[in-house]
This record gives sequence, structure tokens and C-alpha cells, in this order.
Amino acid sequence: MNSTILLQSIGFGITTAAVIAIGAMGFTLQLGVTNLLNLSFGNIMTLGAFASLIVERWHLGLVPTILAAPLVGAVASVLLARTLLAVFARRQNGAFELLMVTLAAGLIIEYTLDALAHLQVFQFQFPSGATVHLGPFVFTVLSLALIGAAALVLAALLAALHLTRLGKALRALSVDPKLARACGVPMRRMINLTWIVSGALAGLAGLVYVTNSLTISAGAGLNFLVLVIAAAILGGAGSPVGAVLAALVIGVATEVVAAFGGSYYSQAAGLAILALVLVLRPSTGMWSGPTRDEVTV
Repeated sequence: MNSTILLQSIGFGITTAAVIAIGAMGFTLQLGVTNLLNLSFGNIMTLGAFASLIVERWHLGLVPTILAAPLVGAVASVLLARTLLAVFARRQNGAFELLMVTLAAGLIIEYTLDALAHLQVFQFQFPSGATVHLGPFVFTVLSLALIGAAALVLAALLAALHLTRLGKALRALSVDPKLARACGVPMRRMINLTWIVSGALAGLAGLVYVTNSLTISAGAGLNFLVLVIAAAILGGAGSPVGAVLAALVIGVATEVVAAFGGSYYSQAAGLAILALVLVLRPSTGMWSGPTRDEVTV
């Protein structure tokens, strides 16, 4: 009996890991290039989820519902970077001050959504499909689609970062922005690209999160942010592969804890993992390069 519960929880954990991984890949890309711990990332996830909810309520079809989340996430991230963060960065504020700015921005987004939604929790309708048995594990078609989406995002990121000139420029920028600038790397274009891609992944992560939970509130993304940050930092800032592997560990761990200890302890397990990550934290230099203090927004 216990072994059956364990196997089922591992299956659920793999699905949860796919959800965490998409967000963690966006977060780790942003952290690696900008060196900024963006605490509004979870609220960008929520914005993306609400955008898809609105499109779904308008009955515009499945494809527009899916595309709305990454589009809104990308636009919101670029607007945040080019307005609020850019103003504070020009004032020579350090990493801690900018971190507080992202926290404030996230709270503004959350409370604005709360006011517009009148503190409601909405049901998100998304087809889950049939049940599929793969060995001892049980998945739905939707769960397999989420896992496939995470794998596709990872493959696309790796191909872009290692097989294109843009990817090489991003990697150079993450290691040494001053040297990259001196070598002719178009800094503004690369940073804007980073915010667009990471924002799109944040919006997509918000969508896959609510398709898994089937509910959405103003604090949905922020509640999930703990697991995303834990995976991004545990995997090494700027490492998509590391983020995915860390997400797998965290996803399975939280679901196993939830199965045997209750869903309440799932979030506690995520917080415990994050605490351990911060204590035993690996190098935060992107691509295992040297660490740096400069924030690039």
C-alpha cells in the first residue's frame, strides 16, 4: 500500500517538476544575465495566468488561451525592466536595493489584481484528457503535455544558447558585461531579449501552474515562486539543465511529502529545500563562470 502511494506521488511529482522547471528556466536565465534576484517573477506568472483565464472566458479557442500567457508575461517583464528598474539602476542602486524594488513591484501587481478580482478565487477550465498508465505511474494527457512542454522549452533554450550567435553573446554578457561591451556585444538588445524570453517563460509557467491546479487567485504565482527560486538556485544560476534537474528533485520531494504528511506540508517541504539551498548554495555564476557584483538591467 505504501509503495503504491509512493509510486503515485512520484508520478505526480514528475508533473509538478515540469511546472516548476518552466518557471525555473525563465528565472535562471534572467538571474544569470542580469544578476538580479527578481521577486516580482511570481507575480508575472500570475499576470500570464489571468491573461489566459480572460481569453478562456471569452471562448477564443485553445491556441489563443495558451499564447496569451507568454505574450502578457513578456510585455510585463519588459515594461518593468525599462521603466521602474531602469530608473533605479541609473541611480547606481545596488543589487539589494533593486531586489527591494522588484518586491515592491510584485506587491503592487498582486494587490492590483486582488482589487480587480475582488479577492475571488477563479476556476480555470482546461481539458485534462484521458488517463494514461505508463508502468507504475498514472498520468493524464494534460500531465504528459506539460512534461513535453518543459522538455521542448529546455531543448529550445539549449539550442539557442549554444548554437546561435545571440546565445553566445548572452553567455558572454552573463560572465563579464564590461568585457562583452568592449567586444561589441549589443548590450541593450541582449538584455531586452533576456527580459522578453524570461517574461514569456514566467507567463507560460503561470499558465501551466493553473492548468495543473485548476484554480487561480492574485497570489497564485507568488505562492509557487518559492519552488521556482529553489530550483533555479539549486541548479546554478543561468543553467537550464541544472534548473530542470533541480525541479525534478523538488517536485518529487514535495509530492512525496504531501502524500505521506498531508498537502499542508508540501509548501513546508519547499521552504525547507529553499533554506537548504541558501545554506549549501552552489556558485551563482552563469555557465560556471566567475561571479560578479554588477547588476545589468
